[in-house]
Amino acid sequence: MKMKKLTALALAGALCLGMSTVALAAPSVGPKDAITATTGNGTNVELNKDEIDVNRWNEFDGWDSTNPEKASDAIKDTFEQASVDYEKKITELKQKNDPKLAGVIAEYEKQQAALNTLVESDDLIEVATLVDLSVAKDENGQILPVDPEHPLMVKFVLNNRLENLAVGQKIRIMHQNSRTLLWEVYEGEVKWDAVKSEFYVENEFTSLSPVAILRVTSDGSVQVTPPGEQPGNTNQPGDQPTVTPDKDGNVTADQLADLIAKKLQTNGVKFDRTAATGKASPKTGE
Repeated sequence: MKMKKLTALALAGALCLGMSTVALAAPSVGPKDAITATTGNGTNVELNKDEIDVNRWNEFDGWDSTNPEKASDAIKDTFEQASVDYEKKITELKQKNDPKLAGVIAEYEKQQAALNTLVESDDLIEVATLVDLSVAKDENGQILPVDPEHPLMVKFVLNNRLENLAVGQKIRIMHQNSRTLLWEVYEGEVKWDAVKSEFYVENEFTSLSPVAILRVTSDGSVQVTPPGEQPGNTNQPGDQPTVTPDKDGNVTADQLADLIAKKLQTNGVKFDRTAATGKASPKTGE
């Protein structure tokens, strides 16, 4: 019985520690999640994934703030400047009075409008990934070209950084074009891979360079998936681990251990209750 009590206390301590870690630990901005790429015919392409330094001297200053609102404001500041860069380029092209540039100008104006919508909104923006992508050399030392004729479909797994993910959440894929150095905005949404049990977003790229994957929360708060509705979760909506005290209001160590184990499992932590508590004593049966 003493061993079971100790186990229950250890589990309680582990749960408390885990909860405090989730609350206090803010992952640094960088390529923390799996990133894979395929060609149009489905061939896998190996990528170089270089972490981008975030500091006060570059355009990503503040993106790694532990305060969600401050990080969101810093992201908006970055893309406000990006909008200014578009304005300069658009003005420059219009001054050429070349009808052939009308299509390019229209595309630039479209991208600038998308940036402005993001910057001027009250949305909370969270960064999932900030990474500099490039194609790695193959076994022959060759580098596969990435251009409009040779696009790559890149998949970003989101599980490792963003919490409370749900299918359909809005994602912005921000890409700094390697040829123009201007930021491009692509819309995406969270998808679910049932085979691999992972949330992801994907986008087609015609050039590779810095990429930022951002989640946009329209109401300014974190989107929470109700219990049981997250893909792969077998709990029914409203299900939460509970424990029922006896007639005197007491809870046994076993009940406490069961409650904690179920809570951990509900949160997606793999946990073997039997292995943790051990088998009954052959002498006492406890």
